[in-house]
Amino acid sequence: MNVVLRAMLAYWILLIAVRLVGRRTASQMAPFDLVVLFLFGGATITSVLGEDHSAVAAYSAVCTIGLNHIAVSWLKLRSPLFGRLVDGTPVVIYENGGWHEKRMRGLRIERSDVMAAIRQSGLQRLEQIAYAVVERDGKVSVIPPGEDKG
Repeated sequence: MNVVLRAMLAYWILLIAVRLVGRRTASQMAPFDLVVLFLFGGATITSVLGEDHSAVAAYSAVCTIGLNHIAVSWLKLRSPLFGRLVDGTPVVIYENGGWHEKRMRGLRIERSDVMAAIRQSGLQRLEQIAYAVVERDGKVSVIPPGEDKG
C-alpha cells in the first residue's frame, strides 16, 4: 500500500512540475528539456519504489500512475477550470504585425520557434501570417490573413 500512495504522490508532483516547466512538446524540445524530463522520472522512481524492488511493487506503481492519469482526464472533462489548470489555455504570441514579448518570455518560446512553425506550415515570412498561437499542447499554430475571421 505504501508504494501505491508514493506513486500517487509522485504522479501529482510530476504533473505540477511538468506544468510549471512549460509547454514545449517533444518535437520542439531542446536536449536540455529532454534531460529535465528524464531526470524527473529517474529521481521519482526511487522515491516511489523505495526499498521494495519487487514486480508487484512496480506493477502497483504503474497501475496507480495509470489510474491517476485516467482520473485527471476525467476531471478535465468535468471541470473546464481544472482543465485550464492542468493544460493551460492557447496564448496569442504574434498578431497585427507585432510580437507579444512578455507572453513569449512567460512561455519560454523564442522567435526562431515561431519562424520554424511558419516554415512548417508552408509559409516563409511573418507578413504572410495574421496570428501565431501557442496551443495548449505547446505547438505553435500559424493563422494566415483571411482565416482569422470566425
